[in-house]
Amino acid sequence: MPATNIYFHTDAYHAALDRLESIARAFDPAAPVCLRSELIEALGDLSIWPIEIFSGEDESEIILAS
Repeated sequence: MPATNIYFHTDAYHAALDRLESIARAFDPAAPVCLRSELIEALGDLSIWPIEIFSGEDESEIILAS
């Protein structure tokens, strides 16, 4: 399966990377659901969503990646 490259503004990329690093450093093995939720929020801040929640309408351009 070919990869799709998606490019973000450098500041947004580094902010997301910093957030992911912070989430990983604060990981509590006793609360894995919290980790998943925080990762989903971090991806959402970059407008990265699973296709299953796409309603067929969007306010902006969309990129479908496989």
